[in-house]
Amino acid sequence: MSAARAVADWLESTRTTGGYGGPIAHWWRDCLVDCRAGLDWRYEGIVTGYLALHAAAPDAEWLARARRAGDDLVAGQRANGHFERSHFELNPGIGGTPHEAGAAIALLRLAGTSGTADRARYLAAARTALDAQVARQWDPEAARLADPPGRDSFVPNKACTLVEALLFLAELTGDEAPVQRYAVPTAEAVLALQLRRRGDRLDGAIAQNSIRGETVRKYFPYYVARCLPALLGIARATGQERFAEAALAAGRFVARCREPDGGFPQVLYEDGRQSRFPRWVAACGDMLRTLEPLRALGLDWDPAPTRAWLLGGLLPTGGVMTAHGFAGQGTGRLTQDALPEARDLLSVAGWADKAFRYLAEHDAPFRASGRLEAACTFEGRRLTMVAEGGSVELIEGGRSVYRWRPGDDFAEAAPWLAVR
Repeated sequence: MSAARAVADWLESTRTTGGYGGPIAHWWRDCLVDCRAGLDWRYEGIVTGYLALHAAAPDAEWLARARRAGDDLVAGQRANGHFERSHFELNPGIGGTPHEAGAAIALLRLAGTSGTADRARYLAAARTALDAQVARQWDPEAARLADPPGRDSFVPNKACTLVEALLFLAELTGDEAPVQRYAVPTAEAVLALQLRRRGDRLDGAIAQNSIRGETVRKYFPYYVARCLPALLGIARATGQERFAEAALAAGRFVARCREPDGGFPQVLYEDGRQSRFPRWVAACGDMLRTLEPLRALGLDWDPAPTRAWLLGGLLPTGGVMTAHGFAGQGTGRLTQDALPEARDLLSVAGWADKAFRYLAEHDAPFRASGRLEAACTFEGRRLTMVAEGGSVELIEGGRSVYRWRPGDDFAEAAPWLAVR
């Protein structure tokens, strides 16, 4: 079996009412109990991956899976254009950024696929979603796509996902007006948050956000990488090389951050400090795909170490580790012989899709045994994780303290876990 097939089958094993469900682990917070299908950025990687597999070896199964995922989004779209449970770790909220833009990209990819019978339906749903997002996020005073609510925050990676979607919509429809009105000014705002300091380790880094006009000087390599496709797309759309140059500088920053084992630290600060943990594993599929186009522009980047890091995170279930080092979050300390934290081993549809998308075009051999049983920790407690397919259970002293099965809206969780 190939790695792409194994991850694809794992993703299908998480399907529940309305789409792909399961618990979510993230840097800011987790969503471990509400495990209903999330109509968020997971669909961008899932649909793109299935379409890539279908393009490489036309198979009705791959196209059917891609279209079923698109149908999830159409069915879960409200009349106002927003998607149900589109806030990822903040679910069950709607209007999530960058999540609804990622979902719109999935619909646009389906609309742009030759032979897709429902092209008009997918395109209409994507357009409605993008209209709703632009109406909600456009800040006329700052002339950029802000991050609601209140429009007092600007988050480059989130805005860049929406810029990508607007570029894609223009490609399909020929209507360049939204690109010129919304996407280009937003890309200008991204460049305004990029550090350019020749010889500095942070040269090319893009700040995580600004709040009420004040730059938050934190630099996340993963989120900088998520800005790259939009900057390159704006360079192509406008013919202005400065956007490509900014993307190349940002890519060089990300490449410079890589550690010898192929992983990346979580965040770097302007005063020289860094928080290494958790270091993303599944999300490195995004790092690999977004850095690759920059090699043609002069980026000195060997993908092999990060590819090995990603493949090393494949689990016996076919899922993908979310991270390494959640136990060191906040402290920056992790002993060499420490057990993995439960969230490290947890495979999350909205992270695994990023590995799947990359593997769909850069496959590797892999054999999934179907079952994971491993010692781990969580909140200082020693646990055992047991996972088969999309199902996951945490056991403490022979007693189940957490369990989710596809088809269940909510996980069963001990009180100390239910608050996560």
